[in-house]
Amino acid sequence: MKICEEYDSIQGEGKYVGVPSRFIRTTGCNLRCAWKNKDGSVTTCDTPFTSWDAEKGHDLDLENTLKELKNTNIRHVVITGGEPTLQRDLEDVSSQLLYNGHHVTVETNATRYVDVSDETFMSLSPKLRSSYAGSGDELILHEKNNQFIEPLRRWIANHDYQLKFVVNNGNDIEEILEIVEQVGASPDRVYLMPQGITRKQFNDRKDLIVGYCRDNGFKYSPRLHIDLWRNKRKT
Repeated sequence: MKICEEYDSIQGEGKYVGVPSRFIRTTGCNLRCAWKNKDGSVTTCDTPFTSWDAEKGHDLDLENTLKELKNTNIRHVVITGGEPTLQRDLEDVSSQLLYNGHHVTVETNATRYVDVSDETFMSLSPKLRSSYAGSGDELILHEKNNQFIEPLRRWIANHDYQLKFVVNNGNDIEEILEIVEQVGASPDRVYLMPQGITRKQFNDRKDLIVGYCRDNGFKYSPRLHIDLWRNKRKT
């Protein structure tokens, strides 16, 4: 498994927000997310070093990771990216972590279905049309690869999961409702979180998102790691 970083922090999003976790961040992504803000600026993926300008990375030393975790109280491990389903040994890594008593979350954009243990918790984050603010070859790549309905159905059928959407503007909710209906997701598994990499961007969108959650039985998710440490690596 090629990774660009590995570190201990707390989970900042979704069901396990606030839980101390080891993060294993894979490098490489099949999407190029970019969102247009109200002021005309564009926010790209908050981990561009794994996507827009992906680092070469290095091989995960899983034996060393397990040894390090034995000396901590951390039991949750998050395999994230980039896009971890691009890694051919994802199933083997997640299975070994589970065998050693860890809770494993895989965070994915849900464009690919691959074999992983059914004990793995899947954090599914399909990207809405509002993420298509790129241009040129990057936009073509994003549009071509952002096909997630069938993979989502399979993930939901075979795994414990959460369905997590980045909300950018008032046009997103109809698309979210359509996706939730298409894939048969339970509303109480759906999390909405604000697009952005600053506290101001979060605050600008929070009332809109809270209203969507209240009206549809969804859950609001902060992006706690960014709120606490800004958009800083290894947090």
